[in-house]
Amino acid sequence: MQEPLLGAEGPDYDTFPEKPPPSPGDRARVGTLQNKRVFLATFAAVLGNFSFGYALVYTSPVIPALERSLDPDLHLTKSQASWFGSVFTLGAAAGGLSAMILNDLLGRKLSIMFSAVPSAAGYALMAGAHGLWMLLLGRTLTGFAGGLTAACIPVYVSEIAPPGVRGALGATPQLMAVFGSLSLYALGTKRPCGRWPGCVGRTSMSTGSSSRSRTTSGD
Repeated sequence: MQEPLLGAEGPDYDTFPEKPPPSPGDRARVGTLQNKRVFLATFAAVLGNFSFGYALVYTSPVIPALERSLDPDLHLTKSQASWFGSVFTLGAAAGGLSAMILNDLLGRKLSIMFSAVPSAAGYALMAGAHGLWMLLLGRTLTGFAGGLTAACIPVYVSEIAPPGVRGALGATPQLMAVFGSLSLYALGTKRPCGRWPGCVGRTSMSTGSSSRSRTTSGD
C-alpha cells in the first residue's frame, strides 16, 4: 500500500495550524491604520451632506439677485421665485425614495458617488440658465441629489465606523449639512450674489472633489 504524503498520526498533527496571535504593537498599528481609513472614508462621504446643506439654502442670496435681474429670461416674479425655492423639496423627496432601491441595488458607497452626477448637472444647468425651466430643472436635480445623500450617507457611516467612534462619526453627516448652510450664508453676507453663478461654481467644485475622494475610500 502506498504511504500517504503527509502522515496524519501523532498528537501534534494539525491540518489547519493556528497562526500565532499578533503582538500588542502589531494590533495597535493595525487599529491605527484602520481608524485612519475610516476617518478618511467618513470625511469623503459627508462632503455630500455639506453639498446638501449648501443647496438647501442656496436660494437665499440667489432669489434677490434674480428678482433684480435685467435679463428678461432670468428675471423672476414672486410666484416664479416661490417655485424656484420650493421645487428643491420635490427633488429631495424623489431622491429619498430612490435611495430605498439604490441602497440595495448599488450599495451605499456607489449610491453616494452616483449622487454627484445629478448634483453637478443641476448646478451646471442653473449656472448656464437661459430660462426659468433650466433654473427649475437644475434646482430639482440638486434636490434629488440632496435627498439621496441624506438617506445613504448616515447608513454608510454607521456601517463602516467601529463601535468606539460610531457615535461621534454618526453625528458628522448632520454637522456637515449645517456647515454647508452656514458657508452659503457667510458667502451671501460677504459677497452678495450679484453675479450669482459664482455661488454655483464653488459647490460644483466641492461636489466633484467629493466624488473623487470617495473613489479612494474603502467600502
